[in-house]
Amino acid sequence: MRMKSEKAKSLARAGKIAAWAVMLLLVGSGALAVKESFPYAMATNSCAPWDGPAIEISLSTKPLKCAKEDAAELRMYFWRQLPLHAGQTFTIEANSDWGGASYCKGGDQPCERATSGTIRIEKFEQEKGGQGTYELVFPKLGKVSGTYHADWCHQRIMCG
Repeated sequence: MRMKSEKAKSLARAGKIAAWAVMLLLVGSGALAVKESFPYAMATNSCAPWDGPAIEISLSTKPLKCAKEDAAELRMYFWRQLPLHAGQTFTIEANSDWGGASYCKGGDQPCERATSGTIRIEKFEQEKGGQGTYELVFPKLGKVSGTYHADWCHQRIMCG
């Protein structure tokens, strides 16, 4: 009897150690890491890489001010399939040509571009703003997902 109970205790202890090892592995890989949330959002006119029209939705952990670029950390930009409207879903893939998303923490850290994910436009009105959801994957940051409600930033943009 005593031998069985020692064996059971030993197995239980080994199970706990294995569970902790798996947990540490997941946290180390970023699978369980808590990502930043971005409660502040703003939408505005912008320019595409070839100086055509674009829309940018900027998200941040800090309040955003119109025409101030330094506070935005997560940017989603659209230069095809404009004007934006409710029901659009944009998928980020290697060959996406509609726009994309970038994460810039600031300081000495370089920006990184999302390698996969989706952005859904649930509601959008030019000159008013919009709302939707995003699920993005970045090489270093990992997976970031959430909702946004972006007010419109009225500023004059000259492309070209």
